[in-house]
Formats: sequence, C-alpha cells, structure tokens
Amino acid sequence: MMKVLGTSKFGRQNLAFSTDHPKPTPTKPTDLLIRVLYTDLNPVDHHKLNMKPDGTPTPSGCFIVGYGGVGTVESISPDATENEQQLLHKQVCFLADPRNDGSYAQYIVIDHRLVTVIPDGVPLEAAACIPVAGVTALECLEKVGLPVSNSNDGVVTPIMPSPSGEKHRLLIVGGAGGVGSWATQLARSVYGSNIEIFCTTGSQESNDWCIKMGADVTISHNEVETQLGTGPKGSCDSIICLAEPTTALFASLAEVLRPYGKICLVVAGEGIEALDMSFVFFKCGTVYTETVFSSIRCGYYIDQASEMCSILEAIKQGRVTAPLSDAWEEDKSDWKNAVEKGGYIDMVGSGHVKGKLVMKVGE
Repeated sequence: MMKVLGTSKFGRQNLAFSTDHPKPTPTKPTDLLIRVLYTDLNPVDHHKLNMKPDGTPTPSGCFIVGYGGVGTVESISPDATENEQQLLHKQVCFLADPRNDGSYAQYIVIDHRLVTVIPDGVPLEAAACIPVAGVTALECLEKVGLPVSNSNDGVVTPIMPSPSGEKHRLLIVGGAGGVGSWATQLARSVYGSNIEIFCTTGSQESNDWCIKMGADVTISHNEVETQLGTGPKGSCDSIICLAEPTTALFASLAEVLRPYGKICLVVAGEGIEALDMSFVFFKCGTVYTETVFSSIRCGYYIDQASEMCSILEAIKQGRVTAPLSDAWEEDKSDWKNAVEKGGYIDMVGSGHVKGKLVMKVGE
C-alpha cells in the first residue's frame, strides 16, 4: 500500500490523503516504478480536479492528479531491455500519462519513453519544474520556428530576419507563468540578442519577473494592438498564446502577426470554436496548437525524454535556471503543507503564480 493525495469526488475541496491505496507495479516491458520525490504543480491539476465541481464521484474511486516530477526508479519489469535496466535506482525526471494515476502519490508507474536521468549538479526541485511547463514551452518554440532542443553547446544561434528585414520578434501572451518563463529563458539562451522577446503581463511584479527571465519588453495584456504594430505588415514573427484565445484576443494576435508568421495556441476554451482566420490567411500565417500530452496519446510520437534531457543540460551548463517562484520555500513545499487552504496547490490554481511551484512528496 502507499500514501496518495487524491479524491473520491471531483472538486479541489475534496482532495485528501489516503494511506491504503494499492502500490502500483510495472506490468509492461516499458514500465518503470518510480518513488516520487517532487511532483510538478500545474494549472492542469486544478482543471482535472474541477471537471465536475459539484462533487460527482470519480470513476476509479480515487482520482490522483499530478502529471510530472522527479523520483527514483525503484523497480522495472522482468522483461525490461538492457537500456531500461540501466535506469534502475537512478534519479529521473518524468512526464506522466494523464490516463493513469498521477504523481500526487508516493509511487507512480511511468513508461521509460517519458523518463530521463537527472545529471549531477541539477537540484531535484529544479528538475521537477521541467516536465509539463518546460516541455510545453520547448514544443511551442519549435512550432513557432524557434527550435531549442538541439542547442546544448551554448553558442548563440543565428536566426533569419523577418520578411521586412527587422529583428525576429517573439510575443508571449501571459509571460509570467511557468510556460512563459521557460519559453523566455530557452529562446534567449539559444538566440541571444538575435531575437526580441515581448511578454504581456498583468502587474508590475509580473513585469519585473519577465524581465528577470530575459524579456526585452513587457506590455499589459490589453495593450497588444496599441503597443505593437498592426495591419498588413504586423510586428511579430512568432506568437505563443498562453491565455484562452477569445475573439478579441485572437483578432489582436492576427493584427500584430507579420506575414508568414506563426502562432501557437496552448489554452483551449470556447474561443477555439470560433476563430476568425481571415487576416491570418491573408498574411499566409500558420496557427498551431500545443498539448503536451498529445504525443503520449498518439503512441509517443515525440521523444519527450530527449526534450527533458535538453532542458536539464541547459540548467547544468548554466544557460537557464529553473523558474521556481519567489514564493517557493522548501519548508513549505511538503505535501502536508501544500494541500492546506492557501497552500501551494491553491496558489497554482489561482492563476497568479509567477514562475513555477513544485511539491515535495518523498525523502
């Protein structure tokens, strides 16, 4: 048996500890049993918990969220390959399959294709910031034409100027959160001064945080059109949108998009159902979507272990730092404290955390 932080009914208010949950065991040759040390905390945790906030019973009887973290590989399948056997007893960074029990638990079973070894010198709490937010940021950057996953030599990468001949400009809508913080740092670490990074924010504290992460300029969420060039020429080559693309917001993004520019949408919502693509079409722009779990559902289409490894190497080399929130303190990160009212779990759910929070599960 093992201890978990789960719920038998939907709703954040029903989240509670249980000590009699069955300990999972590897059943497939690709499975690893990991003793969780830190779990990644993300807004998606709250989204899953509150899918039916009226307290509807969960299908499994104990619903466990948490979609990434770090831990120690404790056991492997008897049919494991030699490569998988080498992971035994290693400290690893992992991304979790959302179809299975999550990482708000002492143990979790993870496919080895979602696991990478943590290099010496990288703190566990830093590595735990990577799986959901870091990988999402990396994949967004790839989609908007700013690949970063194979740039571990520390050499600044040149980038093609925009069609107008101006410096390539990246706009991050909602730059102060975990994904925005990772995207800013990763882009800056690879492209240096060859790129301009603009972030939208909602407060002076968020402005300061984004500049600390490497942004050149911050603007208010509602100033996209007034502070950036609009019309047929636009002003942004790459856009990562970390807010729901409402009709008004997407219209603003279409206005500031440069010809042949790229937009990546990360948050769904009702706005997705009625996107007006006319101005994007006129500019020959491209719109992508990003869901970090899509690759898992498609049979591990992307090598996400390598993506996590790339970010870990960047931390090890000192090119980026894990964007742990200024509010994070190890003494307050234990899951007994994090689950309390106003604790780290509620802070993440508020949507106002700058950077990342992680929760300590094991020793």
